[in-house]
Amino acid sequence: MIDDLAKAHLHDKLRGVRDALVWKLEGLSEHEVRRPMTPSGTNLLGLVKHNALSDARYSGEVFDRTPPIDLPPWDSPGWWDDIHRATEHESRADILRETIDGSVGVNRPSR
Repeated sequence: MIDDLAKAHLHDKLRGVRDALVWKLEGLSEHEVRRPMTPSGTNLLGLVKHNALSDARYSGEVFDRTPPIDLPPWDSPGWWDDIHRATEHESRADILRETIDGSVGVNRPSR
């Protein structure tokens, strides 16, 4: 079982990554967030949607709520790779946002 200090740290880190990921979309047009930025078609909105689905799945299982779609079990081959990739989305969003208008970084600029 995870202790309270570790739980608080995990929540803070996840909240920070989510906030940074959403910040990457602020001020962009719908076209810019949907525009494929890589040969594979990766775009900023796709990263946010994927992250949201991953969060919904995890929270759904923790709080005994059925996800809206059938998902493979956590013990299926390659699950750790999926989790690892999900944690990299904020970094990828940084790269895509920089390509659009030069904005970079984890923290929002001062307003």
